Amino acid sequence: MKKIILAVISAFFLTVSANAETFDSVCKNLSGRPNMTGNFSQVKTISAVGRSMKSSGTFIFSLDGIMWKTEKPFPSTMVVGMTSVKQTLANGKETVIDASSNQIFTSISTTLNAMFSGNSEVLQNNFDVDFSFSGSDWKAVLLPKDNMVKKILKSLSISGKAASDYADLNTIVMSEANGDSITYNFTNQKYPKELTADEKAYFSSK
Repeated sequence: MKKIILAVISAFFLTVSANAETFDSVCKNLSGRPNMTGNFSQVKTISAVGRSMKSSGTFIFSLDGIMWKTEKPFPSTMVVGMTSVKQTLANGKETVIDASSNQIFTSISTTLNAMFSGNSEVLQNNFDVDFSFSGSDWKAVLLPKDNMVKKILKSLSISGKAASDYADLNTIVMSEANGDSITYNFTNQKYPKELTADEKAYFSSK
């Protein structure tokens, strides 16, 4: 369950700013492109043994939820909705978690909805934020306020590029409370106005 919670957290937080005006403009630009697809690579570092594990695949961010489709090294699919999280392994085995019965998932689901709707106030209520901007590059470090989330997540370092009329997400570095970390890099990002029928099908029973 911990692995699923961490993956959910990493999928939800696309960008943020300590300055309300900058924060609002970035959120507005992201919410103006409600669908985002592309490729991801993940590096999981386990501090206790100094070992790293790599995986890669494709993703979908949309108002309906988030889909992570891992292709290497082991195929699996994770679909994150507002009320549930479903993970499907290559052998067809499914694991479903009801977010409404878990305070962490309730907080995360609220944040997901706020991010895609451009509601900066909700995000600021849930996180302390350290934001920096240089040229077209932005970086935000998010520190959770909720004590239950703090037990799993120490911080999120998120970076990308932005201008007055757009904002892109390129990297998420998630530092766990136990000293481990997960880094996501995003490439080949696209922002379709509508998802395909196959893409929408991932969220039909979320």
